[in-house]
Amino acid sequence: MRNLSILATPWRDVSPPGPVELPDGDRLESLSQCDYDGWHYQRLTLYRQDERFVYLYAMFAGRVWVLGVFDTPDQADLFLALHNANPLNVPALEQTDQAGEAVFIDQGRLVYPLYQGLYRVGFKSYQVEIDSKNVCLRAMLYVDRYNSQGLGVLPEKEACLAIYSHFDGRLRGCKMC
Repeated sequence: MRNLSILATPWRDVSPPGPVELPDGDRLESLSQCDYDGWHYQRLTLYRQDERFVYLYAMFAGRVWVLGVFDTPDQADLFLALHNANPLNVPALEQTDQAGEAVFIDQGRLVYPLYQGLYRVGFKSYQVEIDSKNVCLRAMLYVDRYNSQGLGVLPEKEACLAIYSHFDGRLRGCKMC
């Protein structure tokens, strides 16, 4: 069992003071931020069709990553603690087309990345893309040098869990063998 604690500053509420437009009828619950060791984090909580989504983002040196999407803020905080302990402990999906803040307001509209992107270390990578047939699903791929393995197509939160489970299993080694 890992002994984890959040090393970042306490979460500060930075929710917009007035109404903002969100994509696809999403409803904003809160937007918070904290910092640790040069990293800036944002936690966005919203409702989509009455289902809660908690996104966790990390920013460093102008680059943006999605750390995950969860059911509760406590689950997001676990990933924050993992990332605080060592950024390589979390398969963070880089947003190569975005710089600065992950979540921002553009002409009255709240803009934020979904759970998609690329995590790459050396010759190994995870790629998560929005499914071409259903925007609520994510297609996942693991690549190790010249070999690739499809990890399936799942809803956004389940895809986050599947990627982390595969990543953690590789990192720690299989306990069943």
